[in-house]
Amino acid sequence: MLGGVVAVAIAIWYYRSAEGRGLPAIPWGVAGLVAYYVPNFIWSLMVAKPWLVRLHAQNAPIMSSFVGHSSILVGVIAALLVWQFALPRAPKP
Repeated sequence: MLGGVVAVAIAIWYYRSAEGRGLPAIPWGVAGLVAYYVPNFIWSLMVAKPWLVRLHAQNAPIMSSFVGHSSILVGVIAALLVWQFALPRAPKP
């Protein structure tokens, strides 16, 4: 749920940033979603899930919650990096 809300916020952020720079806004909104979800899913499947299995075996509920939501942070950081480095260098149509 929280990850979906963050994804929508990132898509709107990319859309408005592109619109303000005179770039095609819808493709950049989709690029924001991709920039968020790809690292999010990779982190979730390759790092967080195995880590959660170990934490559940250790009965560490608070740490499990942090690890379970860590993919959101990874996705946000990746989207921020793409926004910082790719959007300003995009050629205007």
